[in-house]
Amino acid sequence: MLFRWAVAFSLLLILAAGGCRSALPVMTEQWQDDAGNSQVEPATDDETELVHFEEPNSQAVLTLEDDNPSEEMTLADLEGIAFEHNPTLSAAAARMEIASGRQFQAGRSPNPVVGYHATEVGNLGTAGQQGGFISQRFITAGKLQLDQQIAGKEIDAAHYQFHAQEQRVLSDVRVRFYDVLVAQRRVELTKELVDIGDNLVEAAETLLDGRQGTPNDLLQAQIRADEAHILYDNARNELAESWRRLAATIGQPTMSMKPLVGQLDIDVPNYEWDDCHTIVLGSNPQLNAARARVDRAGLSIQRAQKEPIPNIDASVSVRHIYPTKSDVANIQIGIPIPIFDKNQGNIRSAEAEWIAANNEVERIELDLQDRLAVVYRQFANSRQQVDRYSQKMVPRAKQSLELVTDGYDKGQVNYLTMLTAQQTYVQVSLSYLASLRELRTSTAVIEGQLLTGSLSGRK
Repeated sequence: MLFRWAVAFSLLLILAAGGCRSALPVMTEQWQDDAGNSQVEPATDDETELVHFEEPNSQAVLTLEDDNPSEEMTLADLEGIAFEHNPTLSAAAARMEIASGRQFQAGRSPNPVVGYHATEVGNLGTAGQQGGFISQRFITAGKLQLDQQIAGKEIDAAHYQFHAQEQRVLSDVRVRFYDVLVAQRRVELTKELVDIGDNLVEAAETLLDGRQGTPNDLLQAQIRADEAHILYDNARNELAESWRRLAATIGQPTMSMKPLVGQLDIDVPNYEWDDCHTIVLGSNPQLNAARARVDRAGLSIQRAQKEPIPNIDASVSVRHIYPTKSDVANIQIGIPIPIFDKNQGNIRSAEAEWIAANNEVERIELDLQDRLAVVYRQFANSRQQVDRYSQKMVPRAKQSLELVTDGYDKGQVNYLTMLTAQQTYVQVSLSYLASLRELRTSTAVIEGQLLTGSLSGRK
């Protein structure tokens, strides 16, 4: 029985340290001091009860209460909900319609003007000259067609921006999904910590009542139990935060927590730099939209150059002259002469716009490569960490714990060695979980072509 309490107390200290890694070196010394001061008697097989910690499992299920615990949700389910309810996608689709309407309007010819006119009214006591007219402006040099082509490039840009927004939503959903899975696992670990801590307090009280423990042992157990409750509450708050962010991303902010099922360590790609560079810059919707704006700027130059070519204004009128009782017609055609205004300023402006658009394409390419360098470093680090943890460190730590536990049961290993093995296994498991989260996040960002922040406001 004493051994069981001692092991529980040591595991409580280890897990508490796992939740606060920065304090690990100091707390390790404290464990050793506490272990050295503890009076632990050899335990019989009947009294020995080992506490086993699970590895960060590949399948995580929500542990908090929810209204319908049987309704499991997958990543594909959440992506479908996001495509249906995320308001930014509807806004991006509306912007495509805006551009389409502008293109249609750009190709419309000016409306004709129809009117009535009267002159010399009252001449010789008559109605004078009464009649009507119709006038029309004719747009020359294919200007309307160019206007439509320019507007068409705006449609292309809006189309690419829509796909960029789709990718942002997908990336955010995937990142939030794996955040929830990791948070779920942390809740499970800290819940075990709470149970151990509460049992340890009871054990310390029993030891104190039996004069086999000290008041300091009880105080230490109570402190560790309180720390366990803090870690558990923090883990639950982190899970709630992760779920709320996920719910906001899918456009369902009031959605109650549902059990999520997913794989943390399955089907993770092993990208090289060239692979990531191709994924991010190849057919990148941001780049495609910028290139469409370059094409638009080129057409705008042509349009500005054609602007000085005169349009034709024509009008026809028919009048009845009442004093002479005769009818007359009038035809008028006019064009502006581009002497003073040859649209030089707008031509220069369009040329500068084209230069700026080309530079913007280059800027986006450089920005993507700059950001990719950071994300790829995160991916490469977490990838090699996950590989080493899963293939070597976690199995070795688990095997070490099993060997030490068996040796301790046989009286071949001392208590401090057992404590060190437990400490190593828990620390490695928690680090493995953190690396999995980093790997999943960086993978989602790379596969999403660095397009994230779907709910951020954009012009």
